[in-house]
Amino acid sequence: MRGQHEGEKRKRRMEAFSFYDHTGIAAHLEQMAQKGWMLEEIGNYFWVYRRIQPRKVHFAVTYYPKASAFDPDFPEEQQEFHEFCGRSGWRLAASSAQMQIFCNEGEDPLPIETDPQLEVDTLHRAAKRSYLPVYGVLLALAAVMGGLFVGELLTGDAAGLLADGGSLFSGWVWLLLLLLCAVEVGGYLSWHRRAKRAAQRGEFLPTSSHKRLQLGILVLVLVSFACWLLGKVLAGTALGQVSAVLGVLYMAVLILLVNGVKRFLKREGASARVNRTATFAASFLLAFVLLYAITSGVVWSMNHGLLETGMDIYAGRGEGQAPGGGTVPLTMEELLGESMEGYVLTWREEASPFVAQAKMQEFPGTDMDNYQELPSFQYTLTEVKLPILYGLCKRGLLNERKDEVVDGEVVLADHYEPSDPKPWGAEEAYQLYWSGGYLDKYLLCYGSRLVEISFDWEPAPEQMAAVGECLGG
Repeated sequence: MRGQHEGEKRKRRMEAFSFYDHTGIAAHLEQMAQKGWMLEEIGNYFWVYRRIQPRKVHFAVTYYPKASAFDPDFPEEQQEFHEFCGRSGWRLAASSAQMQIFCNEGEDPLPIETDPQLEVDTLHRAAKRSYLPVYGVLLALAAVMGGLFVGELLTGDAAGLLADGGSLFSGWVWLLLLLLCAVEVGGYLSWHRRAKRAAQRGEFLPTSSHKRLQLGILVLVLVSFACWLLGKVLAGTALGQVSAVLGVLYMAVLILLVNGVKRFLKREGASARVNRTATFAASFLLAFVLLYAITSGVVWSMNHGLLETGMDIYAGRGEGQAPGGGTVPLTMEELLGESMEGYVLTWREEASPFVAQAKMQEFPGTDMDNYQELPSFQYTLTEVKLPILYGLCKRGLLNERKDEVVDGEVVLADHYEPSDPKPWGAEEAYQLYWSGGYLDKYLLCYGSRLVEISFDWEPAPEQMAAVGECLGG
């Protein structure tokens, strides 16, 4: 994947090669040289090429297990190896930690690696020091986080999870990372096992990468991230919009600053141990400072009314206006026919391409007389956009309430039971049964819409009908 161009003499490309794919990297670089581009630098995210006259150039990739990304310069032993290669016409083109890439413009140069057993052993020692530990940790972490995401989706609040773009995006990314790490680790271990057998026969076994998978996952992550960010910016509250943008800037600035610290220490000649310790310490310190600054700024803006939080206080009006300018479909004023002056109303919306969800709460303000004795009201509207997900969302909402069972006996009842849907104008209705009695909390089903609604009083038939008219879609 091409990166940005720097004039006509240099360009950057994002290359998706596995760490151990030395034959694939060498073949690719030979093709680039024939097109007039010579590798100059291997960066964290892009490989840098410079313009040359198109010609045939041979490349070889070797590994130095003791090298580190924090080394200020090549160790003496590695420099001696470079000089040895230079006597055979092999010039160091670029390096990245343990990976060294040499080029040779001779017609038929002697190969750097002549012993397949030594090549396999050297590569494996390098892989065990960096590649395998990193991917192993990521694989374990992705398995745990991906498993939690799938478990919540299948047995938890699927509707809320599918409506929350942030949670949906992070869960999707964990699953993609799990796939990538499993393929990378599995691919390397499979190659290493076969390469050892080939080396015993005196043969070099070619390597390979999973470029299409890596690029495909990258595209999926970027598209998913763009959809999430766009949804936050276009449809969220001011608080959600600012939080999303600041979150993106936070990660970008943190990465730039941490990499800047590492590069500065390398230029100053700090040892690998000092650089590694200082960089890790800087990452934690900078993460804390940036997060504290962002949080303080957001809280200050909320306290001074500069950010819409999704909360409003009634002032004797009955128009059902939601914070941010939207319209609340049903309020206590409409149900009770009374002024809710002094009541606090909150309205939250979340949406993804699969599910949209809105939550409304009304409760008395703490400055009202006897506010603890006054009624409250709340509901959640869930619109399932894909019919195939309807059963999953409905089952998740029903299963949110579960009886407490000890030794096979129910010690605390807490579940929904079927109820008469006609007064609500619904297709299905369920009422919460808790601790030996029914509560005024219901789950109502209207086509593709699910409504969870809770009263602090027993709703009258006309109020049930109003719920169906206003919330039933």
